[in-house]
Amino acid sequence: MNTIQIIDRSIKVKEYQGQRVVTFKDIDYIHQRPKDTASRNFRTNKKHFIEDVDYFNLSVDKCKNDEIRRFGIESPRGGYIFTESGYLMLVKSFTDDLAWQVQRQLVNSYFRLKEEAYEQLELEPYKLEKKT
Repeated sequence: MNTIQIIDRSIKVKEYQGQRVVTFKDIDYIHQRPKDTASRNFRTNKKHFIEDVDYFNLSVDKCKNDEIRRFGIESPRGGYIFTESGYLMLVKSFTDDLAWQVQRQLVNSYFRLKEEAYEQLELEPYKLEKKT
């Protein structure tokens, strides 16, 4: 499984429905917050989040699926996972210096890196065809 380094902590790369996602545990860990900080923030502000856009609610059945585990998402009781927009909304209350550094690195190195890799893959064949 691929991992990515954010400041001084590593997290596993997780994908769901073609998008990189993070869990509550990932967010608390990389932001060096007490356990359940991200979960509490989500419960407090859930009305502002859009399901299947900002987050996915994984049922127990979905979490037992081999496809989910293959993407690095392991949650035997089900749970929530967050897209880039959901992550940014969730941590908007984290305003210390570390939070700003983590947010910038996570967005640029985790969420956006995949998009850049796809763009390069799409451009390479075009360049090759044009030369021949």
